[in-house]
Amino acid sequence: MPVSEHHVRAGRLVLAVALWGALLAPVPAAASSAPGSVAAGQREAVAVDDDGVLRLAPDAPPAPPVFGSYSRFGLYISPARPFRPFRSLRVSYDAELPAGARLLVDVRSSPDGVRWTEWAVGLESGAEAVFDRAGRFAQYRVTLLGGRSSPVVRSVVLAPVQGADYAALQEEQPVAPTFRVRATRMGMVGGRTANGHRIQKRDHFVSLPCTCSLSSRGGNEYMVRITYNGRSAVAPVYDVGPWNIKDNFWDPQERRYFGDLRQGWPQDHAAYFEGHNGGRAAKGRVRFPTAVDVGDGVWWDALGIKGDRAEVEVTFLWMGRDPLESPSQEEAAPPPAEAAPESQPAPSPEEAAPPPAEAAPEGQPAPSPEGQPSPPPEEAAPPPPEAAPPAEAAPEGQPAPPPEEAPPPPEPTPEPPTTDA
Repeated sequence: MPVSEHHVRAGRLVLAVALWGALLAPVPAAASSAPGSVAAGQREAVAVDDDGVLRLAPDAPPAPPVFGSYSRFGLYISPARPFRPFRSLRVSYDAELPAGARLLVDVRSSPDGVRWTEWAVGLESGAEAVFDRAGRFAQYRVTLLGGRSSPVVRSVVLAPVQGADYAALQEEQPVAPTFRVRATRMGMVGGRTANGHRIQKRDHFVSLPCTCSLSSRGGNEYMVRITYNGRSAVAPVYDVGPWNIKDNFWDPQERRYFGDLRQGWPQDHAAYFEGHNGGRAAKGRVRFPTAVDVGDGVWWDALGIKGDRAEVEVTFLWMGRDPLESPSQEEAAPPPAEAAPESQPAPSPEEAAPPPAEAAPEGQPAPSPEGQPSPPPEEAAPPPPEAAPPAEAAPEGQPAPPPEEAPPPPEPTPEPPTTDA
């Protein structure tokens, strides 16, 4: 099923509630993998002993291609652990690694348990992970790879090193960055992705070239928006590739694993167009540039791309606000009140005058809009009475005065003015 757009908008109310809960949660100085909490984590082909020890399940499937040719593969993600605000964590673990087996330990942080940083990947025991923003929660991820023998993880301990203020948890999110890159159609129906997802026909997910942005199976912690020829779709990151496994090209240059390349320029592109690293990437010589593999459902159905290669725009939504997201109703500016009376200037006295007397009901002067008495008769005077002689008929032998000085017409018999037209 296509990923709904509402997954992108995490919901301000949900985030506010999550952050409020984060502030009130207990705050241990360090968190270890107690047996009960380990059992509550997300497991993919991993067995948990009664004492909380992790090892590969007997029926664990072969490893996805990104991890090599191991015959057994398992993945474990711990529950979120609360701490006092921090900028960095130290991870320590007690593990046994037999010959022919491999163990990968990663850690990430979150201010609210909803929005997560990228994973700090491949950490040795005792290593410190520094994050680009303050965190209140942390998780670790363990990838177990083996054959007849399995890695054994007895305990994992996370401890804050560099603290942060509570106010730092509410840092405003920037707009998520967008870069134009080459992409390819995924295909590989029936295969298994790096997070354990089984690829379906016309599936909706993408692959990026770094394990640091890999979502949990069925999760949406890391999402991208892909735009092509005016059409756009949002999908989660479920796999790692195509050419690299540690190329976070979307991050600022100082945080990139390939620190000699600018932000937004994938290493496989640099290898193909500029001969970077002798034209090679992690998976060999770059025969054609592609920084994103796109699931068939996104490629065909959502974007309508023909062929297997295209140039697309990719927005990395976990890094900030979606630039194409419509503003919320409270943020949207109200439409201008084009004909609202209160937005018009006050009318002049002439504009506020009542209609001519002949339009008023018979025998009653028209009131002004404010309900005040009608203006004096000379400002809206009715026609002179029929019995009155016209003004120009001055007494014989007497010149008519100028219009501005003319006296009112003589009225032999005083009569009230009539309102007849």
